[in-house]
Amino acid sequence: MLVLTRRTSQTVVLPTLDTTIQVVSVKRGAVRLGIKAPPHVTVLREEVQGRTTEPGLPRGRGDGSSPRERKRLLQDRLNDAGTGLALLTGQLQAGMIQEAQATAAKLREDFQSAQEQLEAAGEKPRPCLPPLPFKAKALLVEDNANERELLAIFLRMAGVDVDTAGDGADALDYLRHRQRPDVVLLDMVLPRCDGATTVREIRRDPACAGLKIFAVTGRSPDDFDLARGPAGVDRWLQKPLDPGLLLHSLNQELAP
Repeated sequence: MLVLTRRTSQTVVLPTLDTTIQVVSVKRGAVRLGIKAPPHVTVLREEVQGRTTEPGLPRGRGDGSSPRERKRLLQDRLNDAGTGLALLTGQLQAGMIQEAQATAAKLREDFQSAQEQLEAAGEKPRPCLPPLPFKAKALLVEDNANERELLAIFLRMAGVDVDTAGDGADALDYLRHRQRPDVVLLDMVLPRCDGATTVREIRRDPACAGLKIFAVTGRSPDDFDLARGPAGVDRWLQKPLDPGLLLHSLNQELAP
C-alpha cells in the first residue's frame, strides 16, 4: 500500500487510468475525496462493490424496475452528486475555474444518465433543472468570486450566455461598451458602486430602456428605496439563491 500525505485541494494522479483524486475536505475523522475519472473507469465505495455491476445499476435484475432497486439507484446517484458538488466547491475555492467547469459538465452528464436509466425502467422523472428553451444573455454582477463563478457555471449549464462583472462600476462600463444583455443579475451589496446606484444609473440610460434587472440579495427590498418593475428592479431574488426559482423567473421575464 502506498501512503501519501496531501493537503486539502491537493491531488493524486493515476496517469495510466487518466484519473485524478483530490482531497476536498477533512473534518471529524472523515476525508471527502473528489475523483475525476473517464467513463470506462468504474469508481465504487467498498461497501457497494459486491452488489453493483456498473455505476448506478444494482446487481440482479439490474434495470431499476423494483422500488428497492430504484431507491438504491437514487441513493448511489445522490452520494455521487454530493461528492461531485464538494469537489466543485473545493475547485472554486482554489481558483481552479477550468477544472470546476469540467466537474460541472460531468455532474450534468451523470444526472442525465440517471434520468435515462429511470426512464428505461418505466419511470418518467422530471428534469431537476431543465435548460431554458430559448437563447438568453445575462450580465452577472457579484463581488464574491466563488459565488460569481459557481452561478455563472450553473447558468451556462442551463444554456444562458453569461458575462460577469465584479461590481457596479464594472457593470456600467460593460453596458456602455459591450453588446446589451437580456438581463442583469445584480448583487445589491457591492464595492465602489453599490446595487441601488447601479440600478438608478441603468434606468437613466435610454440605451438600456427595457433591460431586465434581477436584484440578488440577502437583504429586504425595502432597504434600497427602489421602484419595482421597469422603472427599477424587475425581480427580487433572495440569497441563498434558489436555482430553480432563478430559471423560472428568467423564463417568465425573457420568454419570447
